[in-house]
Amino acid sequence: MECPLRGKKVLVVGIGGGGDVAAAYCVSKWVESVGGKAILGSVVWERLVRDPLPGPLPLRELNNAEAVGDHLWVADGDEYAIRGGVRVVPQASILARVTGKRVYLFDLNGGAEGIKRGLKEAIELAGADLLIAVDAGGDVLARPEDEEVWSPLADSICLAAVKEIEIESWVAVFGPGCDGELPPQKVLERVSEAWRRGGNKGGFVLSKDDAEDCLKVVNEMHTEASKMGILAALGEFGEKKIRRGSRTLFLSPLTATTFFLDSNSIDSVMAEAVRGSVDIEEANQALRALGVYTELDLERDVVAKGGLDKVDLEKVREEGRKRLKTSPARGL
Repeated sequence: MECPLRGKKVLVVGIGGGGDVAAAYCVSKWVESVGGKAILGSVVWERLVRDPLPGPLPLRELNNAEAVGDHLWVADGDEYAIRGGVRVVPQASILARVTGKRVYLFDLNGGAEGIKRGLKEAIELAGADLLIAVDAGGDVLARPEDEEVWSPLADSICLAAVKEIEIESWVAVFGPGCDGELPPQKVLERVSEAWRRGGNKGGFVLSKDDAEDCLKVVNEMHTEASKMGILAALGEFGEKKIRRGSRTLFLSPLTATTFFLDSNSIDSVMAEAVRGSVDIEEANQALRALGVYTELDLERDVVAKGGLDKVDLEKVREEGRKRLKTSPARGL
């Protein structure tokens, strides 16, 4: 049976910030192995361990990035920004330098509307037939009541945008649970729910050869979650701690698996809440109104308390969540 991606141009975008572009690279390897042409893209949000300022990096501050649209930039490996006196190089730029592939960049500061417009510009420029939005771990499937989820904002913004794209769009859940957030059992339950809505678009297990290639690239980057899926594909098994010990996961063959879902089969209260947002602040307030403490809230709280080296991340997050729950006006 011929693969439906053969001969198609596929825009493969990491949507969670940080190192999700590494997971997107792994997915792009599979796309090309079945005869498709992959074009890489990524939102840009470097974690506090790399960027001392809270929130996603505004791409207008990114030196050497080529603007190819009103909401779209391209990285070829030389990009950097100065943030709080620190030279910050996006993970997408590192990947571009190591692989020699150009990577489209999308700015989360423009909210769901900004991401949607950037995606449309990239699709038109690339002549893409299919969009695959890649999330490492599966927290793109999270709900407001999922207290394990640390970083719902970027995923919700991007899912809201992807759902409004006119061409066919899939969400790739790379390595269920590999980010130590939403547990694998919950991820699989949500995948099954999407399947019941007709959203099963197949998937793949990362092969040894592709995993070895991806590992060479990821070893030049600064990412943990995506690397877990690669290590699992090379046979690593058992408990791992990531993010300064704040998150625990269990490596198994499941962690080397990617599930493809029709984006419209994902029922997401959080994506619906941020749909139409024109900046990240509006999107963040929409999630706070649902009682969701976001990665932006956490970064702001950590910086306010003196930075990563002076705080216990889990304690800061728990205090922030409690404060949000008792706030008379959650959006404030």
